[in-house]
Amino acid sequence: MKKITMMGMLFAVVMLCAGIWTAAQDKPEVVEVTGILVKVSAVGVDTTGWELHFPNAMDIGGKMTKAVEVDGDPHKFQKLENLRITVKGYLMRPSENRIVIKVQKIKEGV
Repeated sequence: MKKITMMGMLFAVVMLCAGIWTAAQDKPEVVEVTGILVKVSAVGVDTTGWELHFPNAMDIGGKMTKAVEVDGDPHKFQKLENLRITVKGYLMRPSENRIVIKVQKIKEGV
């Protein structure tokens, strides 16, 4: 009986640790970046249709890049097209080569 109780407790501890590790993996990184908002299109490629271009390469999500896709309200983006803006949002990686910021806040002319 004692052995069954100990095995049950060990199983519970393992499951708790696995749950904590999984929860930590799901928390998205929040970033704030400034650049020029540009409309983009590509044939046969998944894209949000909007990119934020930087004057110099930046480290975003562990990758050096001069532009990053942004996902948000297309009507608001259209009003801010070709303007310098600052966006704050969650970093997403839909694929290995694609970095997207899910925009939560936008500031114009910063």
